[in-house]
Amino acid sequence: MWQPNQFKEYIPRQTTRAETLFYYGIFAILLAFTMPWLKESFAPTGDTLDVSWAWMLGYGLQHHLQWGKSILFTYGPLGFLASPYFYSDHILWAMAALVRLTSWITFGLGFAMILNRLRPAIRIFPRFALPVVIAWLIGASLVDLATQAAFIGILLLVLALGDKSKKLATISLLVAGIILAFGSLVKSTSLIIAFFILCVYPLLWWYAQPQKQKLVLSLLPLLSFVISFCALWAFAGQDIVHLPAYIQGTLTIASGYTPAMSIHGKGLQTAAALIILFLFIIATFMLLFKKERTRLAQSIILGVMVFWAWKEGFTRHDPGFGGHAMAFFGTALLVAAVGLVLFSEESQRSIVINVAGIYLLALTFALLPGASAFSANEIDNYSNFASLVSSKAHREAQQHEETSAIASQFHLKPALLSAVKNHSVNIIPWNLMMAQGYHMDLVASPVFQAYSVYTPYLDHLNAQQIYEEKSADKAIYTFASIDGRYPIFDEPATFRALLTCYKTQYAGNPYTVLTRSQCVKPKLTPVDGKLNSHFNQWMSVPEHSSYVNIGVQTTVTGHIINMLYKPNQIHILFRLSDGAIKGPYRFIYPLGDDGLFVKYFINGQHDANRLFAKNATGLQRISAFKLTTANSSLDYSKAFYIRFFTTNPPYRWKVAQLPLPSRLVAQIENNMEYTKAWDELSGIYFARPDLQKAFPLNSSASYKELLQWAGVTVPAADPAAVRLRPFQAAYKSMLGRLK
Repeated sequence: MWQPNQFKEYIPRQTTRAETLFYYGIFAILLAFTMPWLKESFAPTGDTLDVSWAWMLGYGLQHHLQWGKSILFTYGPLGFLASPYFYSDHILWAMAALVRLTSWITFGLGFAMILNRLRPAIRIFPRFALPVVIAWLIGASLVDLATQAAFIGILLLVLALGDKSKKLATISLLVAGIILAFGSLVKSTSLIIAFFILCVYPLLWWYAQPQKQKLVLSLLPLLSFVISFCALWAFAGQDIVHLPAYIQGTLTIASGYTPAMSIHGKGLQTAAALIILFLFIIATFMLLFKKERTRLAQSIILGVMVFWAWKEGFTRHDPGFGGHAMAFFGTALLVAAVGLVLFSEESQRSIVINVAGIYLLALTFALLPGASAFSANEIDNYSNFASLVSSKAHREAQQHEETSAIASQFHLKPALLSAVKNHSVNIIPWNLMMAQGYHMDLVASPVFQAYSVYTPYLDHLNAQQIYEEKSADKAIYTFASIDGRYPIFDEPATFRALLTCYKTQYAGNPYTVLTRSQCVKPKLTPVDGKLNSHFNQWMSVPEHSSYVNIGVQTTVTGHIINMLYKPNQIHILFRLSDGAIKGPYRFIYPLGDDGLFVKYFINGQHDANRLFAKNATGLQRISAFKLTTANSSLDYSKAFYIRFFTTNPPYRWKVAQLPLPSRLVAQIENNMEYTKAWDELSGIYFARPDLQKAFPLNSSASYKELLQWAGVTVPAADPAAVRLRPFQAAYKSMLGRLK
């Protein structure tokens, strides 16, 4: 029976329900109108590099490639879920689209529900509803699927530290492990941060609540993570025996990423990010001084997330106000929204000031012109998705459109396609999706984009595929790299394998077809012993050397800088046989010990075509090189070692011969000393436009002038003087026969 005093309880309860429905109704509307696009196309595009690696993730899963053995990248077997590209296997596209749809809803509503659990008092939470919604709308649009998964997983771990209910804590811990495992298979480098947090978590659990909950509960997320990871690994068609190689490759990719891929962007963004980190550190120390054990443990976990975002965003700090840095500001915004609710108690109001500063600063930089942010949806986002799911004819038409657009992106010539025919093909350095546009049988390198081969382990993995005769019959090669690198140095051991086992079949620009030939893995034979060198010091290249090892070492300070931020870049300059200076080029020092090709300087696609044809005509020799870095750099040891090598068996380089005057034909052909002298002069002549202009060789007089220059008047300062000096007697003798 209704009692009068129950009316006082009924009204607040109804008000609470109405407010809750209102808040979640607003969320539902925002979800509907800000849903990311559910179909993306590979072409046309202005950047074939990023689109090609996304294409390769789907191709790898579709063709049952094994991660760790046949394919290795910063994304894992579930990496195709990160973006709903319209893969030729339409199931992969549908899965990616549904995951995007689900993750957006789960992330939005789950974010609000979790924060509501953190601060259950309804009189407090509505105060933070607007900042939370803004953080979700902007922050979630700036971070990728792997980061969203990591964020929700970490948020559940944070939540469990403060849960008084053992049942709720257990559920949170189990679900956290599952979500973190999923994110680690989307982006392989997420595996490192997830495993680190889960291993440290028992210590934080014990510190936060030493007498409340059993310590064994803190091991649940790690157990859940391991089981879920293995189950999802098998679901993706991966063999468990390749898991150790996948983990090793992931660690190698992470260790080499900073020195190889770091670039500098807007200083204003860096300053703002450092202020955010500083405010976060202050807030954490305030919790330490206040002896807020639970909140401190929660803050440390969130801090790991923020630091990870800092490394991801500012290692490869793109120019402009978009790019990777936006992932940091998006993550900081989401973490700050958690902090506003987490530290809303009266005793922690002073901490909220720091958190509010983080929130406002992150929000400001997330909304700067040029930054990526959410956009209102069109109804086509849903209608097109529904039509593609329900209509096979629509999917087939879309597939034809995608394939035609990819083919149009590259415009390959019929002669090139004829050279490839029905053979298996690799595409170097990155335009892999070309294979779909022209229906090629792709056999890609394990680390399938050359610029990503930035450690010896990755380099030798690619080279091993060639030497074991598991590589493609043909290779479509483009002389290109990123960040101002010298393309020949991108994957030195792999380049050596290509140079040994492939030769030019179709010489084009920008695409050349190389064909596989019989080969034996060459041995590198030292030319001299180890030599010491320093930055900004020219080092001469011995005449008979083809490769060099350069052993740059980082200092202890450099290791610390590498972990916390990024080191100063190193560059290399070349001095050529004609005295010209080329460079500077970005030098990736971890690859310095893999044997860098320094016999000839390759200036573009045409030079590369001649090189793979083993025709050195017109190629300039590298006479010296030097490394440079910032004068104030503490990252590297000032001295480093150098060792030059030749190959055994040696390469057989062809060099076009100068036409012989009739009076010298018999003498040169029958005299070994004359033959060597003439070969040396021919190589220098065809590599020196200045000599070709000075001595056009259109008369007997011009031959005399060339021999006079080579045997008598060549200046000592001329780079060719050292190479010509041993043959000067022969040149004088030939000159005497012409007079």
